[in-house]
Amino acid sequence: MQIPDELVIFGRSYKILEVSPIHVSEGVLGLASYREGAIYLDPSLDPALSLNTVWHEAVHIAQQDMLGTTDEDQARWLALFVHNFLIHNPAMLECYSSLLSRAPGTALAD
Repeated sequence: MQIPDELVIFGRSYKILEVSPIHVSEGVLGLASYREGAIYLDPSLDPALSLNTVWHEAVHIAQQDMLGTTDEDQARWLALFVHNFLIHNPAMLECYSSLLSRAPGTALAD
């Protein structure tokens, strides 16, 4: 599994970069930098924890964009919700894949 090098959140691109060794030694799994346009991840995480951490950091970016602040507990629960929802409902991913394969300009593809 390879996490993309870049994600788009609310139309803005965020680079996926590695967390510094100092942060890793402090137990930091990921960081969101709204100003830098980056999400930092610990490269040693297993795939499931890495995906959940991406969701967690993406929620922080959404919170910052919408509310001007972040809430750690809310980010944790929303990330867990989305991660587990997709794990337990893989057919939903197929729906999105089908939607993305439609030609631009068709219903729901824009």
